[in-house]
Amino acid sequence: MAIKCPKCHHENPDETLYCGKCGTQLPPPKVDHPEVTETLQTPIKELTTGSTFAGRYQIIEELGKGGMGRVYKVFDTDIKEKVALKLLKSEIASDRETIERFSNELKYARKISHRNVCRMYDLGKEAGNYFITMEYVSGEDLKSFIRRSRQLAVGTAVFMAKQVCDGLVEAHRLGVVHRDLKPGNIMIDREGNAKIMDFGIARSISAKGITGAGVMIGTPEYMSPEQVEGKDVDQRSDIYSLGVILYEMVTGRVPFEGDTPFTIGVKHKSELPKNPQELNAQIPQDLSRLILRCLEKDKEKRYQSADELRTDLGKIEKGIPTTERPIPKRKTVTSKPITVTFSRKKLLVPALAIALVAIAAIIWFVFLKKGMPLLPEQKRSIAVISFENQTGDKAYDYLSKVIPNLLITNLEQSGYFNVTTWERLRDLLKNAGKGDVDFVNSDLGFELCQKDAVEVIVLGTVTKAGNTFVTDAKVMDVGTKKLLGTAGSRGDSPDSILKNQVDDLSRQIAKGVGISERKATAAGKRIGDLTTSSLEAYNFYLKGQEEYGKLRLAQARQCYEKAVELDPNFAMALRALGGESLKKAMALSKNVTEKERLYIEASYASGIERNGPKAISLYRHIVDRYPKEKSAYEYLGGTSQDPQEAMGIYRKILELDPNHGVALNYLGYIFLDLKQPGQAIDCLKKYVAVRPEDANPLDSLADAYFQLGRIDDAIDNYKKALQVDPSFFGSMLAVGYIYALRGDYSQASEWVDKAISVSMGEAKVYCYLWKAFYFAWLGNRDKSFGNIQVAEDLSVALKDKTGKALAERLRAWIYYDSGDFELSRKYYQSSLEVYVWGGESFNRVGYDFLDGLIDLDEGKVESAKSRLAEMNSLTAAVQSRLSLRDMTDFETEWFRDMILLH
Repeated sequence: MAIKCPKCHHENPDETLYCGKCGTQLPPPKVDHPEVTETLQTPIKELTTGSTFAGRYQIIEELGKGGMGRVYKVFDTDIKEKVALKLLKSEIASDRETIERFSNELKYARKISHRNVCRMYDLGKEAGNYFITMEYVSGEDLKSFIRRSRQLAVGTAVFMAKQVCDGLVEAHRLGVVHRDLKPGNIMIDREGNAKIMDFGIARSISAKGITGAGVMIGTPEYMSPEQVEGKDVDQRSDIYSLGVILYEMVTGRVPFEGDTPFTIGVKHKSELPKNPQELNAQIPQDLSRLILRCLEKDKEKRYQSADELRTDLGKIEKGIPTTERPIPKRKTVTSKPITVTFSRKKLLVPALAIALVAIAAIIWFVFLKKGMPLLPEQKRSIAVISFENQTGDKAYDYLSKVIPNLLITNLEQSGYFNVTTWERLRDLLKNAGKGDVDFVNSDLGFELCQKDAVEVIVLGTVTKAGNTFVTDAKVMDVGTKKLLGTAGSRGDSPDSILKNQVDDLSRQIAKGVGISERKATAAGKRIGDLTTSSLEAYNFYLKGQEEYGKLRLAQARQCYEKAVELDPNFAMALRALGGESLKKAMALSKNVTEKERLYIEASYASGIERNGPKAISLYRHIVDRYPKEKSAYEYLGGTSQDPQEAMGIYRKILELDPNHGVALNYLGYIFLDLKQPGQAIDCLKKYVAVRPEDANPLDSLADAYFQLGRIDDAIDNYKKALQVDPSFFGSMLAVGYIYALRGDYSQASEWVDKAISVSMGEAKVYCYLWKAFYFAWLGNRDKSFGNIQVAEDLSVALKDKTGKALAERLRAWIYYDSGDFELSRKYYQSSLEVYVWGGESFNRVGYDFLDGLIDLDEGKVESAKSRLAEMNSLTAAVQSRLSLRDMTDFETEWFRDMILLH
């Protein structure tokens, strides 16, 4: 029995004490002696149909066999479901190290929960035989699909590859690499959806290389060059394998073939693949380039993530004609006539009718009877227009917003619709210069829907008869303006809307547009499980969203807190609260819609993991999947360090909504940074015009006037902002700041006191810090430290690390002013230990500035120059980040002003 060296893995003859290659002392050979009480079992090579295995699995049929063993469809009598069971070969099951690795890998693979990944369940043992259970997928594997079709249409191949990418994005996010991705490990279910199989298996298998005996890690035709060389692999190896699969889907052959695994492996390492366009002239050039990039020998030149690859596949898919949905060629064989009913379409030419019936017969026989998956259904584009409150009681006006939002969420998560919101239609109306439109009796509404590719609209009402709440909806075809169907539901209280009515309406709406009742009933989860079980909590959440859109952050937070108080498991409200609440939101994210899950993960990456690149990647994934999601674009614009890139993102938002306040606000500040004051003022004046009911537009315009030195105009607009919203304390602080600059400290103090009186929560912390700053400016250190302590105590009570860190920094500057440099450095360092925000450069600027000034005061001129030069080298990058962040981001504003004032 060979002994493997623990250091270099060289195999040495039995009884060898030291490795013949590196000289490392070898462990004693393993000798397995069965215990006297252990009964040696005869390995089971196959299971028979109708038998019961392991006391719970009834064998239905054998699905196939491969290098690892046989796979069966079984009925699990414990959970009352069909599952797949893989009975491992005896030579694999007898290797204890392999089995242990299987067990460890499955711990990670089980965490992958995604519609494009087959769920791995467990590793079991029965009578000395090991087996793996996993989700059963009814359909066929992609290898069989390709073999029968010879080559797939480009549109179908891209669609399949995008789904595989989606599954890989989730797996790679959890740190799981497949390592054996191939068409045989991708199942296509009866709905045309791709599912990746066997995650966590390839990595576990004990092997000696691709030419050695035993089971192979990976399949030669799909292995990356680094796998062939036996090197460590990461997600880019899966991307290489997916490139091979894409190549095979569109050409009908793999890029490298050979007589032995060794010769194929050599080609993967050294031979360039033939351009797929040479094998199939129908392949678009950009798809050919994409495939060849996946197949780069150097993994640094490939796509670096499945998310990046999926984005480019999405762009390519948009250029593919929607009619490209080829049916694999088969002989037309049918034994009975097929009747086809065509809704809303008349067959004008008898010959066309005959052709359509013949095609329907082929589809029925080849796809449905034989079990071959249909190509993916095209999603219907639907818009939920409104739900009018006809109860006669204004107390129920909130239902006019609640019901459409709940319906939108439910219809979107079903997977059968692309949903356009009423907000999006309002954007189109604004662009057309129109207000509200009567969609039933107006041509304009239907025209706008057609321009935005909306096929179906839903109009509804909510009424009340006694204690019964009734919801009714009309489903109308946009092209013909005809009624497709109606939907209705009723319940004994407003809460019934969440308990059953929205789900009832969704099923009936789906049925009205031709989706079968069975599919509509099976689609997705109940709306109460996706959002919240409390209608009141949902209403508070929507109010919070509205307040947040107006940048009334304290009021928005109160609404979110109320929503979470009513329902502690309301994932999206927890996400909106941020901070530690994000951890609980993340734990609940498996229960929400895909879009909301992505938002939660992005917020978690940004707020808890402090992983900006990951957050940006997730937000980019959102806008790729949901290109009308303005809030995702807002984040991307706000985090961009390139003003021109940020400007492009905000202009994209304005294409969707020409009157979008946040985009106009940010653009105004970007123009200020680029020294284009005229365009800045124009943007911010438009912001004021489109949001006259909000204070922030006037506050932003005042900021611009202040930066341009037009102080009187600045004060005038700050005061106008306070007329709109007397609680908008940011304008109060700004006015106080201007009076302080003018030397009128009594006025400055009065304005800060006003801000303290109206502010709430974390905002009050910053107001006390401003007051402490003014006392320090006036030389009253005791009162300054007193207000810092108030701010610090409040921040601790609120668990506000940012406020506490800023309090420490202000102490540091005060001690610097008084000449106590040791305490100054101590408190600044302490602030960094409390909380670091904005990245390393952001924090080093402040510390280098302080340290440089201390060196200068101590006569260390050269050291001071070095410190300040280092600070200046960082300033441009930091300032570009600061300038693109919202002016109500208090820690940024205060820190920037601290630098300016000192």
